Formats: sequence, C-alpha cells, structure tokens
Amino acid sequence: MPKPFVRLGFAIGLGLSVLTASILAGTAQVGASTAAVRSGDTASAPGITPTTIKIGILTDLTGTASSSFSDTPGAMEARFQAINAAGGIDGRKITWVVDDTTSTPTGAETAAKDLIQNKGVFAVAELSSSFYGAAPYLQQSGIPVTGVGLDGPEWCEQPNTNLFSTTGDCAPNGPAYGDGGFYKAIGATKITYVESNVSAAITMGDSVYESIKRDGLQACDKTIVPLGSVNFTAFALSFKADGCNAAECACVLSSSLAMATALHQAGLNKVKIIFAAGPTSQIYQNAQDEAAAANAFFPGIVSSPTYTNAASKAYLAQLKKYDSSYTGGIPDLGQANGWASANLMVEGLQQAGKNPTRASFIAGLRKVTDWTNSGLATGPVSFAHFGSNPPTQCFSYVQFVDKKYVPFPADGKSFCGAALPGTAPSGNS
Repeated sequence: MPKPFVRLGFAIGLGLSVLTASILAGTAQVGASTAAVRSGDTASAPGITPTTIKIGILTDLTGTASSSFSDTPGAMEARFQAINAAGGIDGRKITWVVDDTTSTPTGAETAAKDLIQNKGVFAVAELSSSFYGAAPYLQQSGIPVTGVGLDGPEWCEQPNTNLFSTTGDCAPNGPAYGDGGFYKAIGATKITYVESNVSAAITMGDSVYESIKRDGLQACDKTIVPLGSVNFTAFALSFKADGCNAAECACVLSSSLAMATALHQAGLNKVKIIFAAGPTSQIYQNAQDEAAAANAFFPGIVSSPTYTNAASKAYLAQLKKYDSSYTGGIPDLGQANGWASANLMVEGLQQAGKNPTRASFIAGLRKVTDWTNSGLATGPVSFAHFGSNPPTQCFSYVQFVDKKYVPFPADGKSFCGAALPGTAPSGNS
C-alpha cells in the first residue's frame, strides 16, 4: 500500500522556459473544436459543455518552490492530451488552464479563486507546497481536487472529502510506520532526518524517528531547515561530531544536494545519504551534482523505480510524445507526481458518469478501492475510507552508482513497513 503522506518528494524543475506561451498566459485547449457532441451529453455542471471538460492546474510556478514544480504542468497536460487522443471522457475532450500559487498559501487561495470564479473550471489538479492555503475555499465550494498530500494534513481531515491524494486514504493523526528494513539494508545505524519546514515533512519525520527507535537503531538530533535551504555547513559539523552515519533530507533536490556536498566537504564520504526528492535526470546537469549524489539512495513513487516494466514504458512513451520538456531518462517527481495527479483526475471523471457533476465526481471516486495509477503505483490505492490509514506503506529505491540509477535491492523489491501500534505523529500543523 502507498504511504499516507508522500516522503516529501520535490525535484528541481526544468525552468519556466519549457512552458509554452499558452500555459504562461494561463490557457491551453486541445481538440475542443473537433469534438463531436454525443447523444445525451449536456452542460451538466460549471466547466462542463457537451464537448469539453475544463480542468484547472494549480502549482508553484514562481517563488520558493518554483524550481521543484515548473515542469509539473507539462506532465499534467501530457496525460490530458493522451486521454483526448484516445477519445476523451465519454466523448468530451479535456481542456485546461494553469494558475500560479507563487509558492505561498495566500497565493494558492488567490489562484484557486481565479480558477473557479474567473476561469470557470470544473475541478482542480494540483501539485503545490502551499496547497493548504487553497483547501478551505475549494472545500466550501464543493470543488473536486486531485493531487499529492505533500504539504499538510488537510488531505486527511474532515470536512475535506473533496480532496483526493494519489497516495489514497489517510488520517491526520495516524500511526508511524516501519521502514520495511531499509535502513538496516543499507548499513545505517545512527540516522538523522533533515526536514524542510513543511507540515508533511515534519509529520513524516515523527514517523521516521519512531521507526528508527522501534528497529533498535539510533537517531541523531532532528534538524528542520527552511524550504529551499542550501546552507548545511553547521549541520555537517554537528553530524560529524555526533558520530552519525546516515542522513535523509526531506527537502527539495537543491537542498539534498547541498546537504550531501557539505557532508563530503567535512570528509564524510562514506556516510549513507538518502535524497527524499527522488530520482531525477537533473542530477546530470553538472559534475558537482553528480559527485554530490554519488552512491546516494532515492525513494521512488512507482512500482518500477528504474521504469523498466510495461506500465512504466507506456508512461514514458506518452510523456515523451506529449510533453516537449521531457527528453528522456527518469522523470523527476514534479513530472511523476504531476502525471499521477492528472491520471487520478481522469479516473474521477470516468467514475462521475455520462454527464458529470462535482458531487458525482466526489461520490464516484470515493467508491474506488483499487486504483493503480495505470500500473505505476506500488500497490492498489483506496479512496473509500477517508480518515483511515492503510496498514502498510511502501517505498521503492534506486541508488546512484557510477553515474547511473540502479535498483536497490537489485531485484527492485519495495520496502514495506507496517503501522506501529501505539504511535501517532505530533508534527501536524
């Protein structure tokens, strides 16, 4: 089963230059003019016409988190273009508009209101570090939202049953989870978990430290850094003085790279380093980044961490066909999570009926118990038990060895940890 909160996975984007002019202007439409009206199709809800469904894309195009998500819209649009090419949803083609959160909660709320009140979208697909700022307005307006619960606990809290995270059911104060034996497998014995100052990262940190204790391992002091921080000199000296031998950064990729570089500069070249930002081709931008990532471990959100199974190959083929910013290799988490959010939007539209309403979307998707993200997920995802946590959470890993990502372990098996009885993270805010 996937985890209730994403092990905070951000990745440096490819830059706003990869976005088309239509996206930067906030509009993009595909195939609407050629869609044929099917018998019985009506304008059943705001954003729905007999031939189109208008979706809002909400993400961090500017501000602190923009480097992580600038390539997210392209991945979402690729999924929508692929479904349009396959005939759309009951004959309707998906159209979309993009809005920028500016990486702030107030900006997220403003962008959400713009999408609903001015741009007339039916539903919202999001990927943002600040989405929690928009959540109350979207809930009060009854707007279906698909996304990834990487920003806060609102995805698990009543009355937000309109929110659907690609990781499925969760509760705001759920249990800590074991790591499935990962830390022991890599030889880590004294571990520090560096957390970006984001609610979901802090929550996950509570779970990680409880798991470390239950496994009989040692934990170094918890470290919380500003989102996007690249100053880890003091951290590296403290890490060395404490005799730690493993570090995981629940940070954007630039922070993970900076942490690794600082540890190496402190002479700590044999410590185990985990980049929660996940695998990305951005590592290959320069020799310094490749050196920082050498031998590091990267958790992935898909069943095949090196994208070699049939479902992964199909996904990469569609991403390459429809997203001009993707040039090959392992997609970063902005792309992978963006695709998943859009793919879940497609699932919800398919569950909503011939003439969808916002209420039928929410009710239909809440009945789904076996969503697999087209075979990409580490296990079937349920949305039928809002406010409940799954019994296990799973991660697949790759290691960056000789400038290549290789599965860890070699057979690519996921590490799945069970819920730890009597535990509840205290980091929700």
